[in-house]
Amino acid sequence: MKKTLALVLALVLVFTLGIAASVAESNTTAAFKIGVSMKTMSDAYSNKLGTDIETYAAATYPGCQLVLLDAKADIATQISQVEDLIAQKCDVIILNAQDADGSGECVVKCKEAGIPCVEVNASTKNTDYVSYIGSNDVEAGEIMGNFIMGKLGEAGGQIAILEGNMGQSAQIDRYQGLTNTILAQANIECVYTITCDWQRDTALSTTEDILARFPDLKALCCENDDMAMGALQACEANNRSDVIICGIDAIDDALQAVKDGRLDATILQDHAGQAQQVIDVAVKVAAGEQVESLYYIPFVLITSDNIGDYLK
Repeated sequence: MKKTLALVLALVLVFTLGIAASVAESNTTAAFKIGVSMKTMSDAYSNKLGTDIETYAAATYPGCQLVLLDAKADIATQISQVEDLIAQKCDVIILNAQDADGSGECVVKCKEAGIPCVEVNASTKNTDYVSYIGSNDVEAGEIMGNFIMGKLGEAGGQIAILEGNMGQSAQIDRYQGLTNTILAQANIECVYTITCDWQRDTALSTTEDILARFPDLKALCCENDDMAMGALQACEANNRSDVIICGIDAIDDALQAVKDGRLDATILQDHAGQAQQVIDVAVKVAAGEQVESLYYIPFVLITSDNIGDYLK
């Protein structure tokens, strides 16, 4: 009996080691060209996502060649870049869409060229891509809406919304999440909604204007952390620490602001998790393997209650 058990365990060990070796060999020997078009590398979150994609690909699949391009928040540039990646004969193209409608042309061009397209973080309405890796931005909007509703309580009050680039999937879906929650409440008055294009400086000047026009403002819903940090700077400069501010992305200075008690909340969007998943999926697709059509990385609300889990 003992000899039989020992034999079984030995076979299991050999099988396990064989799988591990096969995976390691696959990672080492994979030699695909992976094209990436990032919508922008100028905002904090997108920069982290792009950098994580480069870092993870180099460390995990050293035999692969990664060509990462920055569309600089311009649809025409992104389409041109995808055409260039197709001309370079990439085996798979990763698209971080600048615009839900306009960037759909990138998907069309990939399909016409017979090159699989995988989308990450920002999607297109054209769903002819192989797989989407990201987070459910409607959920992020709902988390924010519910958090601010809880802070305002039954008294409610006036709120304003700072939006990202109009037409991007994150802007559309995060606003939908707010519509599903805080904007549906009778005791909440949304006095102002405006795009700040995800930019901190724009959010700063816009918030200064909002504070001057609406002295009874109670809260600011910011669709990303760069805008939340700009809004925070404006509120602090105008002695309005009473205004509740929530952002999305959990960038470094937003986390520090939560820890310092200056920012009420941020919502973690896992850039490292998205980067790892999209590269793994891209390599599988290039190798002709089957993948899921959708991979969601969950959002997490970060407040003073749990900031210690994310920033020591």
